[in-house]
Amino acid sequence: MTSFYLSKPYQPPQAPQTLLLGHPWALLGGMSPEKFMKDYWHKKPLLVRGAIPAFNLAKKLNEPLGSAISPAELFKLASNEDVESRLIKSKPWSFTEGPFKQKSLPSLEARDWTLLLQGMEARHPAAAKVLSWFRFIPDARLDDLMISIAGPGGGVGPHFDSYDVFLIQMAGRRRWRISEQKDLSLNPKLPLKILQNFTVEQEWDLEPGDMLYLPPHVAHDGIALNPGCQTWSVGFRAQSYKELLQEGLWRLAESLEDIPELEKRFADPKQRATHAAEQLPEEIVRQLKRKLQDLKLDQIETFLPGIAAYLSEPKPQAFFNGTEVSLSEFIQLLTQHDLTPHPQTRLLALGKTIFCNGENMTSGQPSETQKAWRLLAGKKLLKAGKGRKIELDSTLLEAYHAGWLVFQQ
Repeated sequence: MTSFYLSKPYQPPQAPQTLLLGHPWALLGGMSPEKFMKDYWHKKPLLVRGAIPAFNLAKKLNEPLGSAISPAELFKLASNEDVESRLIKSKPWSFTEGPFKQKSLPSLEARDWTLLLQGMEARHPAAAKVLSWFRFIPDARLDDLMISIAGPGGGVGPHFDSYDVFLIQMAGRRRWRISEQKDLSLNPKLPLKILQNFTVEQEWDLEPGDMLYLPPHVAHDGIALNPGCQTWSVGFRAQSYKELLQEGLWRLAESLEDIPELEKRFADPKQRATHAAEQLPEEIVRQLKRKLQDLKLDQIETFLPGIAAYLSEPKPQAFFNGTEVSLSEFIQLLTQHDLTPHPQTRLLALGKTIFCNGENMTSGQPSETQKAWRLLAGKKLLKAGKGRKIELDSTLLEAYHAGWLVFQQ
């Protein structure tokens, strides 16, 4: 009988609201978050043995820990049409998107398969708690927590990612081989993005509780060594400058609708007779330049609200199920329960302005509502009794109706 049937599930703790950034963390191999960000983040790989000390401690007590989420739970989630799941098989390589009927998934002992499930922080509280450990990195960079469960030999092939990732071993062992090679060309004959040439430079077998950090474009290949091998991947996205500027410009263009002054038509009473009628008039250029300066459209600060709104948008697969209540009912709930963002809700702050799921939630709002949103963005929590003075048009109530905020029971 394999060990995952005998071990009890690990219960990850929630990170404290105030993180000690200058102190050593076991998660980072005894480094402080400040030192990690200075020396490793976006620069070079880091292997951490015993990143989650509970696994080694339990092993010494002869009470081994297993993953916080069982294989049966993961297989059940893979059958949910709201969960982004993929099944990858090798020998030969194949790729199938979910949802999957549970009977169609391989047995844990079967070889050469991997099941990937995205956005697990929204599906299980243990995954959300693990994600909270990484809030020393800006929320704007966070993508999600993906879980990989595999049979022996399972993997997705040698590949590279365009983002930073922390690979946490949660069950079984996985062999990681990495390379900082410059050749990142892909094999055009395969259905997956697998490197055409992969030259191994370093290799490790990760045990439960170990972690490997990889910056972007480090080639890597992970092979499961045991049935039910689980790796939890915390990924941090990095949009292109093109994407950020396009989204910022698009939202900025929308905001121009609210400026009556721009409805006026261009006038050129000073235009002189010209021999170059085909040329764009200098008068148009001069007046548009002045308008850009008056509206501060030539300054980055004008673009930032649109960019912050874009970065706060939830993933396309996010699903929210709100609850309609009256203002008095909502205020009563606020006195009794803590209010938190839904796990798929994204919150970002630009100064004192808070964006939630792509919307500005503090503009024109009373001070009580603005304070509440700042707590929700910074602490991910509005404690019971903190929001009792909200008014009918409060964006807090709107967000609760939309399912973006939820009460802890």
